[in-house]
Amino acid sequence: MDKLKKFLPHFIVLIGMAVVSLAYMSPALDGKKVWQSDIVHFKGMAKEIVDFREAHDGEEPLWTNSMFGGMPAYQVSVLYPSNWSKTILKMLDLGLPRPANYLFLLMAGAYFMFIVLGIDWKISLVGALGVALCSYTFIILEVGHNSKAHAMAFMAPVLGSVLLAYRGKLLLGASLTAFFLSLQIATNHLQITYYLALILVVLGIVKLIAAAKDGSLPGFIKTSLVLVVAAVIGVAPNASNLWTTAEYGKDTMRGKSELSAKEGTDGLQMDYATNWSYGVAETGTLLIPNFHGGASQSKLSKKSNVYEALIDNNIPKKQAESFIKGMPTYWGTQPGTSGPVYLGAIICLLAVLGMF
Repeated sequence: MDKLKKFLPHFIVLIGMAVVSLAYMSPALDGKKVWQSDIVHFKGMAKEIVDFREAHDGEEPLWTNSMFGGMPAYQVSVLYPSNWSKTILKMLDLGLPRPANYLFLLMAGAYFMFIVLGIDWKISLVGALGVALCSYTFIILEVGHNSKAHAMAFMAPVLGSVLLAYRGKLLLGASLTAFFLSLQIATNHLQITYYLALILVVLGIVKLIAAAKDGSLPGFIKTSLVLVVAAVIGVAPNASNLWTTAEYGKDTMRGKSELSAKEGTDGLQMDYATNWSYGVAETGTLLIPNFHGGASQSKLSKKSNVYEALIDNNIPKKQAESFIKGMPTYWGTQPGTSGPVYLGAIICLLAVLGMF
């Protein structure tokens, strides 16, 4: 009975998160769907594969002619029925409609990490809401980066599990690391997995320095080795996808070019790889909304200088109103954006205070 009372607040929090997710995405309850450009493109790319799968009793095609004049079908759409991670992923979103399910998973994942860190459940709830409801969540969902949002949702649980292992609960932490890492990789957005790996490397270096200072290196080495084994176990269910992607990558623009004028070039050029990355100054949008402008196409109000200038130059009102519906308000370094990544001034302030 005492254990039930202990878990009751967490259960209520999860239900509350589901309610908040549905409230934010309430049109989904009426069967409406967000028009996501990337998802529309994906459906077009995958149609030949889907048609083949339906016509041949679920058999997976290995090639499609719908992309680039022909390419491996497993780089566009493939089902791995034996990968239990995929099955569990479908269970964890509680059957919530898309994209409410991604919002819920982002909240739940962050909440798990905060609880593991020993933070009170009420404060953990506030933190989880802050993580999930930042503007970037809705920016990427609006264009259809569903797998990115899905992958981001499992970054916090993996990080929390690793911290749990380093805090003395080795077997539990390692087991959860393997479990959540397998789910994170199964979402199939390796860019986010790569960022997660960078965070874990930094965490490992910090823990190594701390262990060297307090003389607990043997314990650190033991925990780290167990976590490496856990990582291997987490990767294993997704080995087919990772292996084929790594193999195919060598023959794409991400591999070594045989046509380059420069000797020794390997992979993408830096300016291409970072083309959609935030500029250094643009990081200020985390604290100040519209620090580098808004979206590439934003609606201005009738009180804006642009609208007033149009009217002053005898542009008909209807034409002026139509014109200000899609004005370029972004002046950052990216080719374009659907909006700035704003975490929240209060969230940033509390984060800095929390560091000290």
